[in-house]
Amino acid sequence: MSSTEDFKAMFTGRRVQFVGTFGNADGPTGKVWRVTARGVWVTFADGHRELFHPEDLQIVVAGD
Repeated sequence: MSSTEDFKAMFTGRRVQFVGTFGNADGPTGKVWRVTARGVWVTFADGHRELFHPEDLQIVVAGD
């Protein structure tokens, strides 16, 4: 299991997509707002924020 510092380095400021437990890449995308010991907070285009487990997110690479 990675530490909070590892997740901060991996996710802070990045665009991510929710893929869930099964890795379905059709979930919503948003920008990481904050990384805490409880998980990764993501802000979506409509302004709402949700908390996700890091394993439920995939970093979005430009051009994908």
